[in-house]
Amino acid sequence: MKFDFVVLGATGDQGMIASKDLLESGYKVLLCGRNKYRIKQLLRHKNAKFDYVNVRDINNTAKVIINSGAKIVLNCVELRLNINVMKACLKAGVNYLDLGGLQEMTIQQYKFDNDFKKKKLLVLLGCGSTPGIANVMTRHAVGQLDSVDHIDLGFGWDSNIKEFVIPYSIESIVYELTTAPVALENGKFVNSKVCYYKGVTNLREVGMQNIYCIVHSEVFTFHKYFRNKGLKGVHYTAGFPEHSHKVLKTLIDLGLGSSDFVKIGGNEIKIIDFTREVLKSNKKPKDYKEVENVWVKVIGKRLGNNKTITMECITKTLSGYEFAGSNINTGMSISIMAQLLFNSLINSIGVTAPETCVPCIEFFKELSKRRMFVYENNKKIN
Repeated sequence: MKFDFVVLGATGDQGMIASKDLLESGYKVLLCGRNKYRIKQLLRHKNAKFDYVNVRDINNTAKVIINSGAKIVLNCVELRLNINVMKACLKAGVNYLDLGGLQEMTIQQYKFDNDFKKKKLLVLLGCGSTPGIANVMTRHAVGQLDSVDHIDLGFGWDSNIKEFVIPYSIESIVYELTTAPVALENGKFVNSKVCYYKGVTNLREVGMQNIYCIVHSEVFTFHKYFRNKGLKGVHYTAGFPEHSHKVLKTLIDLGLGSSDFVKIGGNEIKIIDFTREVLKSNKKPKDYKEVENVWVKVIGKRLGNNKTITMECITKTLSGYEFAGSNINTGMSISIMAQLLFNSLINSIGVTAPETCVPCIEFFKELSKRRMFVYENNKKIN
């Protein structure tokens, strides 16, 4: 079978969501990962096949991609391995999409721009919820303004049952909550304190929530692509429900997010790998549901007048995807962008981000089909 897409990291939560969405949209998908058992339901689909892949082996990963016949790879592995996957895709001569690299990784990835341009291939960075949906909403807002001074953005989420459920990748969470963020202020990048408290905000469908300044790639890419409109400031904040934030902080304080190794029974185990597997084994409470608000506020001018445009995307737990909570907006978003590329609605080459090339209206329509709704200044637009 010749495949339309290869999903790397298909046995992780986001890879499972993306793969399920692609299959339900009628495409042929090669699901690659290390734990076939986790996706046994998906592999019952006639258009799905599995291949064991360890992306640390770049040559073998490239071989699997070439043999698939696909021209588009969705990278849903942990962000620390993004460069490995990019190198494999370059070797295989295929287009690449990922879920983001926060800041440090994103900057490294742009160094491959010329290599992919020479082969007329696209690398689309940050195709999840945020980065991803947030970037396309920002493109939509910025396009209505003559100049842009400041962009604030972030996310907040909550659940109907106040028990701890890991919201997304523990590796990403630990990085976000322990790495000093870089903000854009007065046109310059400045270092901030690690995960510092920014106050309380009231988010649609979520309600009042504490927000924290954390590291994120949008600060870097927005400066790169919108500074020609006068952009001077970008701040990124995250909101966690208090019951979840307390547990996450405790895990980190106890050292359970460490990348150090411990020896147990003669075997060396990375501490965070142990934590990840334990958290994976925790089942959600019965009837557990989530809601998430990904939001952007763009402040600028139009026709000489001050103008503020606020964009929001609301995601709730969806039937058939209960295992993912509101996190469907990450895996579904990369699936949608990959489909837009497959159908020639994205035509860029080189390393770039969604705010440069993803068509807003078409993307918002696809979100709506999946019960994810976009608001512009309190009015639903999809």
